[in-house]
Amino acid sequence: MSKILYTSDIHASTSHLFSMLSVTEREGVNCIIIGGDIVPNPLPDTNRVGILQAQADYLRNVFLPALKGFRQKSDAIIYLDLGNDDIIYHRRILEEHDKGLINLLHLSKHRLTDTVDIIGYMNVPPTPFALKDREKPDSVEMPYVQGNRITIKGYISPKGELEKTVIDLASDDTIEKDLNGLSKVIDKPFIFIAHSPPYNTPLDVIYNGQHVGSVSIRRFIEAWSREGLLIAAFHGHIHESPDRSGSIHTEIGKTLCINPGQGNGEGSEFRYVIFRLSGNRIFPEI
Repeated sequence: MSKILYTSDIHASTSHLFSMLSVTEREGVNCIIIGGDIVPNPLPDTNRVGILQAQADYLRNVFLPALKGFRQKSDAIIYLDLGNDDIIYHRRILEEHDKGLINLLHLSKHRLTDTVDIIGYMNVPPTPFALKDREKPDSVEMPYVQGNRITIKGYISPKGELEKTVIDLASDDTIEKDLNGLSKVIDKPFIFIAHSPPYNTPLDVIYNGQHVGSVSIRRFIEAWSREGLLIAAFHGHIHESPDRSGSIHTEIGKTLCINPGQGNGEGSEFRYVIFRLSGNRIFPEI
């Protein structure tokens, strides 16, 4: 049996980071999953050193040392990856510790237990925010849900500098295409970690009541639920959704879907969910 703690969107909050590690130790958790948005913009010292350097410094000087200290007293396995608020250029800092201290999720499959895999996907449909490293059209037929507020102009960081970009909404390089590729590696029951929640659920509601999740992610969940292989889907991205909808979970077909939400800023409530995985069944401690 595995005991899993899932959280997302800790956003460089020291209190969230150390609360996560404290809860893991206290509850006897043997697997931590962080569903993206670890090092957001802005950080307190952004104006002094710039956002690129600030995010790199946080990963090297705060986040990774905290995980290393934790692993000296716990053998809990850690799965995580960067989300849409994280500068993707700095993923190379995490890659130095991949399959050791941590296990990176995006477009990857890992063996969680002998009978269950974990598969990750961190890209999101277009947003109104400036950082575009993790943004793609949802699908060719529906690049984003009409009526949602987005901007296609922003910045990406492939070379370590913030470069201007414009999202091509007509591109065939879509979330749907990525998920079709991921489907080819699925051969047994799995848990899906997607930063974006599925569209039109209690998990993707923003402050004004609109649904902003991914249609392609919802279709992926529906398809693999019908196949009987998708045990659960864990999400984040929309912090306020549980407060707006009144629920952190829903079911799509036979699949349990979770977005615990997240408190914003130091001193806010740290939100997470703990699950027990027994065989191919998951039991949330909600």
